[in-house]
Amino acid sequence: MVISKICCIGAGYVGGPTCSVMALKCPDIQITVVDRSTERIAQWNSDKLPIYEFILVSCGRGRRGVRKWGEGWGSTKGEA
Repeated sequence: MVISKICCIGAGYVGGPTCSVMALKCPDIQITVVDRSTERIAQWNSDKLPIYEFILVSCGRGRRGVRKWGEGWGSTKGEA
C-alpha cells in the first residue's frame, strides 16, 4: 500500500508543526490540515507563523507556496 494523502485534524501546537515537517520531508504526499478555528488556519497562512521554535519556523515555511492550510472540520480547501 502506498500512502498518497494524510489528513491531520488540529493545527495547534502538535498538529501544525508535525504536518509542517511531514510536508517538508514527504513532498509526494498530499498533507491536509483541518481545524475548527479559522483564526488558527489564518495564522498558518500568514507571514507570521504561530511557531516559536526557530528550527520549526523554517520547516513551516519550507513548502509554502506549494501547499496551503485548510480551514474548518473536514475542509479540503487547503493542504499543509
